[in-house]
Amino acid sequence: MTFYHCFVATALCGLTSLPLPARAALVCEANIASLNFGLISARDGFTAQINSPVTISCFGGTPGTMVHACLTVGSGSGGSGAGLTPRYMAGGEVAPLAYQLTSQNTLSAGGTTWDVVAFSMPLDVTTGSSAIESTLYAELTSIGAQVTVGSYNSRFEAGSDVALSFGENACDTYGAVNTFTVDAVVTPSCTVNVTNMDFGVIDAIVAAPIDQIATISVSCTNASAYTVGLDHGTNAVASGPTGRRMANGGDLLAYGLYHDAARIADWGLVAGTTASGTGTGGNQELTVYGRILSNQQALVGTYFDSVVVTVSY
Repeated sequence: MTFYHCFVATALCGLTSLPLPARAALVCEANIASLNFGLISARDGFTAQINSPVTISCFGGTPGTMVHACLTVGSGSGGSGAGLTPRYMAGGEVAPLAYQLTSQNTLSAGGTTWDVVAFSMPLDVTTGSSAIESTLYAELTSIGAQVTVGSYNSRFEAGSDVALSFGENACDTYGAVNTFTVDAVVTPSCTVNVTNMDFGVIDAIVAAPIDQIATISVSCTNASAYTVGLDHGTNAVASGPTGRRMANGGDLLAYGLYHDAARIADWGLVAGTTASGTGTGGNQELTVYGRILSNQQALVGTYFDSVVVTVSY
Protein backbone atom coordinates (compact mmCIF):
# COMPACT_ATOMS: atom_id res chain seq x y z
CA MET A 1 0.00 0.00 0.00
CA THR A 2 2.80 2.37 0.83
CA PHE A 3 4.61 1.47 -2.42
CA TYR A 4 1.51 2.30 -4.50
CA HIS A 5 1.19 5.72 -2.92
CA CYS A 6 4.78 6.63 -3.70
CA PHE A 7 4.38 5.50 -7.32
CA VAL A 8 1.38 7.79 -7.87
CA ALA A 9 3.13 10.67 -6.23
CA THR A 10 6.17 10.21 -8.40
CA ALA A 11 4.08 10.13 -11.57
CA LEU A 12 2.31 13.36 -10.67
CA CYS A 13 5.62 15.12 -10.06
CA GLY A 14 6.83 14.08 -13.47
CA LEU A 15 3.76 15.53 -15.19
CA THR A 16 4.04 18.93 -13.54
CA SER A 17 7.68 19.28 -14.56
CA LEU A 18 6.96 19.06 -18.32
CA PRO A 19 7.37 22.43 -20.19
CA LEU A 20 4.16 24.09 -21.37
CA PRO A 21 3.97 25.12 -25.07
CA ALA A 22 4.82 28.88 -25.62
CA ARG A 23 3.31 31.23 -28.25
CA ALA A 24 5.40 34.16 -29.59
CA ALA A 25 3.92 37.61 -29.13
CA LEU A 26 2.83 39.64 -32.16
CA VAL A 27 5.39 42.36 -32.91
CA CYS A 28 5.13 45.12 -35.53
CA GLU A 29 7.50 47.88 -36.63
CA ALA A 30 7.41 50.72 -39.14
CA ASN A 31 10.07 52.46 -41.16
CA ILE A 32 9.57 55.85 -42.85
CA ALA A 33 12.25 57.25 -45.15
CA SER A 34 13.15 60.93 -44.73
CA LEU A 35 11.86 63.43 -47.27
CA ASN A 36 14.21 65.94 -48.89
CA PHE A 37 12.89 68.51 -51.36
CA GLY A 38 16.48 69.44 -52.21
CA LEU A 39 17.16 72.83 -53.81
CA ILE A 40 13.85 74.51 -54.57
CA SER A 41 12.34 77.80 -55.60
CA ALA A 42 9.29 79.22 -53.93
CA ARG A 43 7.52 81.68 -56.17
CA ASP A 44 3.92 82.23 -57.17
CA GLY A 45 2.87 79.38 -59.39
CA PHE A 46 5.70 77.12 -58.21
CA THR A 47 4.93 73.65 -56.87
CA ALA A 48 7.16 70.94 -55.41
CA GLN A 49 6.06 67.39 -54.67
CA ILE A 50 8.10 64.44 -53.40
CA ASN A 51 7.38 61.11 -51.71
CA SER A 52 9.06 58.44 -49.61
CA PRO A 53 8.34 54.75 -48.90
CA VAL A 54 6.65 53.58 -45.71
CA THR A 55 7.11 49.95 -44.67
CA ILE A 56 5.20 48.17 -41.87
CA SER A 57 6.35 44.68 -40.88
CA CYS A 58 4.70 42.28 -38.40
CA PHE A 59 5.75 38.85 -37.15
CA GLY A 60 4.94 36.40 -34.37
CA GLY A 61 1.18 36.54 -34.87
CA THR A 62 -1.37 33.79 -35.25
CA PRO A 63 -0.94 32.30 -38.72
CA GLY A 64 -3.82 32.97 -41.08
CA THR A 65 -5.33 35.80 -39.03
CA MET A 66 -5.46 39.55 -39.66
CA VAL A 67 -3.42 42.27 -37.95
CA HIS A 68 -4.45 45.92 -37.81
CA ALA A 69 -1.75 48.62 -37.84
CA CYS A 70 -2.22 52.37 -37.33
CA LEU A 71 0.56 54.81 -38.25
CA THR A 72 0.23 58.28 -36.70
CA VAL A 73 2.24 61.28 -37.96
CA GLY A 74 1.97 64.52 -35.99
CA SER A 75 3.20 68.09 -36.40
CA GLY A 76 6.95 67.55 -36.28
CA SER A 77 9.43 69.97 -34.73
CA GLY A 78 8.39 72.74 -37.14
CA GLY A 79 4.82 72.69 -35.82
CA SER A 80 1.59 72.97 -37.74
CA GLY A 81 -1.67 74.81 -38.11
CA ALA A 82 -5.01 73.61 -36.81
CA GLY A 83 -5.79 70.07 -37.88
CA LEU A 84 -2.18 69.62 -39.07
CA THR A 85 -2.90 72.01 -41.96
CA PRO A 86 -0.38 73.08 -42.94
CA ARG A 87 2.73 71.63 -41.37
CA TYR A 88 5.85 73.81 -41.19
CA MET A 89 9.58 73.51 -41.69
CA ALA A 90 11.50 75.96 -39.52
CA GLY A 91 14.16 78.21 -41.02
CA GLY A 92 14.51 81.31 -43.19
CA GLU A 93 14.16 84.89 -42.05
CA VAL A 94 10.52 85.81 -42.59
CA ALA A 95 8.34 82.79 -41.96
CA PRO A 96 8.52 79.00 -41.84
CA LEU A 97 8.09 76.96 -45.00
CA ALA A 98 4.57 75.53 -45.20
CA TYR A 99 4.03 72.05 -46.58
CA GLN A 100 1.76 69.07 -46.13
CA LEU A 101 2.12 65.31 -45.69
CA THR A 102 -0.58 63.32 -47.40
CA SER A 103 -1.63 59.77 -48.10
CA GLN A 104 -2.79 58.25 -51.40
CA ASN A 105 -1.67 61.21 -53.48
CA THR A 106 -0.62 64.85 -53.22
CA LEU A 107 -3.01 67.60 -52.15
CA SER A 108 -3.24 69.06 -55.64
CA ALA A 109 -4.54 65.69 -56.84
CA GLY A 110 -7.05 65.25 -54.03
CA GLY A 111 -4.96 63.51 -51.39
CA THR A 112 -5.84 63.71 -47.69
CA THR A 113 -3.67 64.91 -44.82
CA TRP A 114 -1.73 62.09 -43.13
CA ASP A 115 -2.88 62.08 -39.51
CA VAL A 116 -3.65 58.46 -38.58
CA VAL A 117 -3.66 55.96 -41.42
CA ALA A 118 -4.91 52.41 -40.73
CA PHE A 119 -3.77 49.27 -42.51
CA SER A 120 -5.19 45.72 -42.50
CA MET A 121 -2.53 43.07 -42.99
CA PRO A 122 -3.23 39.32 -43.44
CA LEU A 123 -0.69 37.17 -41.58
CA ASP A 124 0.99 34.36 -43.48
CA VAL A 125 -0.71 31.01 -42.84
CA THR A 126 2.63 29.41 -42.01
CA THR A 127 4.87 32.05 -40.44
CA GLY A 128 2.33 34.42 -38.90
CA SER A 129 4.20 37.36 -40.46
CA SER A 130 3.25 40.14 -42.88
CA ALA A 131 4.68 43.26 -44.51
CA ILE A 132 3.04 46.11 -46.37
CA GLU A 133 4.45 49.08 -48.27
CA SER A 134 2.78 52.47 -48.57
CA THR A 135 3.84 55.95 -49.65
CA LEU A 136 4.09 59.21 -47.74
CA TYR A 137 3.65 62.23 -50.04
CA ALA A 138 4.91 65.75 -49.33
CA GLU A 139 3.85 68.94 -51.11
CA LEU A 140 4.95 72.51 -50.55
CA THR A 141 2.13 74.98 -49.96
CA SER A 142 4.19 78.11 -49.21
CA ILE A 143 4.51 80.58 -52.06
CA GLY A 144 5.43 84.17 -52.63
CA ALA A 145 6.14 86.47 -49.71
CA GLN A 146 5.86 83.60 -47.22
CA VAL A 147 9.31 82.26 -48.10
CA THR A 148 12.88 83.55 -48.11
CA VAL A 149 16.16 81.99 -49.18
CA GLY A 150 17.56 79.53 -46.62
CA SER A 151 17.49 76.01 -45.19
CA TYR A 152 14.29 74.58 -43.70
CA ASN A 153 13.74 71.47 -41.58
CA SER A 154 11.21 69.58 -39.49
CA ARG A 155 12.08 66.50 -37.41
CA PHE A 156 9.59 63.78 -36.51
CA GLU A 157 10.73 62.06 -33.33
CA ALA A 158 9.78 58.42 -32.82
CA GLY A 159 7.23 58.09 -30.03
CA SER A 160 6.23 61.75 -29.91
CA ASP A 161 5.74 62.95 -33.50
CA VAL A 162 5.35 59.56 -35.15
CA ALA A 163 3.94 56.38 -33.61
CA LEU A 164 2.85 52.89 -34.65
CA SER A 165 0.12 50.91 -32.87
CA PHE A 166 -1.16 47.46 -33.83
CA GLY A 167 -3.16 44.44 -32.74
CA GLU A 168 -5.04 41.43 -34.05
CA ASN A 169 -8.35 42.99 -33.07
CA ALA A 170 -7.54 46.70 -32.73
CA CYS A 171 -4.59 49.11 -32.70
CA ASP A 172 -3.95 48.74 -28.98
CA THR A 173 -0.24 47.89 -28.72
CA TYR A 174 2.69 50.16 -29.58
CA GLY A 175 5.47 49.07 -31.91
CA ALA A 176 8.85 50.37 -32.97
CA VAL A 177 9.06 53.27 -35.44
CA ASN A 178 11.97 55.39 -36.63
CA THR A 179 12.64 59.14 -36.51
CA PHE A 180 12.55 60.89 -39.89
CA THR A 181 13.00 64.43 -41.23
CA VAL A 182 11.57 66.72 -43.89
CA ASP A 183 14.12 69.14 -45.40
CA ALA A 184 14.32 71.79 -48.11
CA VAL A 185 16.73 74.50 -49.22
CA VAL A 186 15.18 77.56 -50.89
CA THR A 187 17.52 79.13 -53.44
CA PRO A 188 17.10 82.35 -55.43
CA SER A 189 15.36 82.05 -58.78
CA CYS A 190 13.44 84.25 -61.17
CA THR A 191 11.08 83.99 -64.11
CA VAL A 192 10.25 86.72 -66.61
CA ASN A 193 7.44 87.45 -69.04
CA VAL A 194 7.22 90.37 -71.44
CA THR A 195 4.66 92.02 -73.68
CA ASN A 196 5.51 93.27 -77.15
CA MET A 197 5.86 96.97 -77.88
CA ASP A 198 3.63 97.73 -80.85
CA PHE A 199 3.81 101.26 -82.22
CA GLY A 200 0.96 100.53 -84.61
CA VAL A 201 0.52 102.26 -87.96
CA ILE A 202 2.56 105.44 -88.34
CA ASP A 203 3.12 108.04 -91.03
CA ALA A 204 6.11 107.58 -93.30
CA ILE A 205 7.37 110.99 -92.26
CA VAL A 206 8.01 110.99 -88.50
CA ALA A 207 7.91 114.67 -87.63
CA ALA A 208 7.33 114.21 -83.88
CA PRO A 209 8.28 111.43 -81.43
CA ILE A 210 5.92 108.44 -81.27
CA ASP A 211 5.64 106.83 -77.87
CA GLN A 212 4.56 103.38 -76.70
CA ILE A 213 5.12 101.10 -73.69
CA ALA A 214 5.70 97.42 -72.94
CA THR A 215 5.58 95.51 -69.66
CA ILE A 216 8.14 93.19 -68.10
CA SER A 217 6.77 90.91 -65.37
CA VAL A 218 9.45 89.51 -63.05
CA SER A 219 8.87 86.91 -60.32
CA CYS A 220 11.85 86.29 -58.02
CA THR A 221 12.23 84.46 -54.73
CA ASN A 222 11.31 86.69 -51.80
CA ALA A 223 14.13 88.98 -50.56
CA SER A 224 16.36 88.09 -53.53
CA ALA A 225 18.03 91.02 -55.32
CA TYR A 226 17.82 91.11 -59.11
CA THR A 227 18.55 93.33 -62.10
CA VAL A 228 16.80 93.53 -65.46
CA GLY A 229 18.72 94.54 -68.56
CA LEU A 230 17.76 95.06 -72.21
CA ASP A 231 20.19 94.48 -75.06
CA HIS A 232 20.29 96.79 -78.06
CA GLY A 233 18.44 94.43 -80.36
CA THR A 234 19.50 92.82 -83.61
CA ASN A 235 19.83 95.98 -85.69
CA ALA A 236 21.68 98.39 -83.37
CA VAL A 237 24.08 100.87 -84.95
CA ALA A 238 25.44 102.24 -81.68
CA SER A 239 25.08 102.01 -77.90
CA GLY A 240 22.99 104.44 -75.92
CA PRO A 241 19.34 105.44 -76.23
CA THR A 242 19.51 106.50 -79.88
CA GLY A 243 21.41 103.46 -81.17
CA ARG A 244 18.53 101.00 -81.57
CA ARG A 245 16.91 100.35 -84.94
CA MET A 246 13.84 98.57 -86.27
CA ALA A 247 14.42 97.10 -89.71
CA ASN A 248 12.34 96.69 -92.84
CA GLY A 249 14.74 94.82 -95.04
CA GLY A 250 17.61 97.25 -95.45
CA ASP A 251 15.63 100.26 -94.26
CA LEU A 252 16.00 101.29 -90.61
CA LEU A 253 13.86 103.24 -88.16
CA ALA A 254 15.53 104.70 -85.06
CA TYR A 255 13.92 104.18 -81.67
CA GLY A 256 14.86 104.08 -77.98
CA LEU A 257 13.90 102.21 -74.80
CA TYR A 258 13.83 104.02 -71.47
CA HIS A 259 13.16 103.64 -67.74
CA ASP A 260 11.07 106.79 -67.44
CA ALA A 261 8.04 108.34 -69.05
CA ALA A 262 10.11 111.37 -70.05
CA ARG A 263 12.23 109.05 -72.21
CA ILE A 264 15.56 110.25 -70.81
CA ALA A 265 17.11 107.33 -68.85
CA ASP A 266 18.38 104.70 -71.28
CA TRP A 267 17.57 101.07 -70.48
CA GLY A 268 20.46 98.81 -71.40
CA LEU A 269 22.71 96.04 -70.14
CA VAL A 270 25.69 97.88 -68.66
CA ALA A 271 25.94 99.09 -65.07
CA GLY A 272 23.85 102.17 -64.46
CA THR A 273 21.36 101.39 -67.23
CA THR A 274 19.67 98.28 -65.84
CA ALA A 275 16.63 98.17 -63.56
CA SER A 276 17.04 96.67 -60.10
CA GLY A 277 14.69 95.28 -57.50
CA THR A 278 14.14 92.84 -54.66
CA GLY A 279 11.92 89.83 -55.16
CA THR A 280 8.66 89.38 -53.28
CA GLY A 281 7.89 85.88 -54.50
CA GLY A 282 5.11 87.34 -56.62
CA ASN A 283 4.97 89.12 -59.95
CA GLN A 284 6.50 92.59 -60.11
CA GLU A 285 5.74 94.64 -63.19
CA LEU A 286 8.23 97.01 -64.80
CA THR A 287 7.26 99.44 -67.55
CA VAL A 288 9.49 99.92 -70.57
CA TYR A 289 8.97 103.30 -72.24
CA GLY A 290 9.63 103.27 -75.99
CA ARG A 291 9.97 106.12 -78.47
CA ILE A 292 10.37 106.29 -82.24
CA LEU A 293 12.67 109.25 -82.68
CA SER A 294 11.47 112.32 -84.57
CA ASN A 295 12.76 113.75 -87.84
CA GLN A 296 12.87 110.47 -89.76
CA GLN A 297 11.42 109.29 -93.02
CA ALA A 298 10.54 105.63 -93.48
CA LEU A 299 9.61 103.58 -96.49
CA VAL A 300 6.26 101.80 -96.47
CA GLY A 301 6.49 98.40 -94.78
CA THR A 302 6.70 96.60 -91.49
CA TYR A 303 9.58 97.44 -89.17
CA PHE A 304 10.74 95.01 -86.52
CA ASP A 305 13.42 94.47 -83.90
CA SER A 306 14.03 91.73 -81.31
CA VAL A 307 15.30 92.76 -77.86
CA VAL A 308 16.59 90.24 -75.30
CA VAL A 309 15.52 90.77 -71.68
CA THR A 310 18.08 89.51 -69.16
CA VAL A 311 17.26 88.98 -65.49
CA SER A 312 20.28 88.53 -63.20
CA TYR A 313 19.93 87.41 -59.58
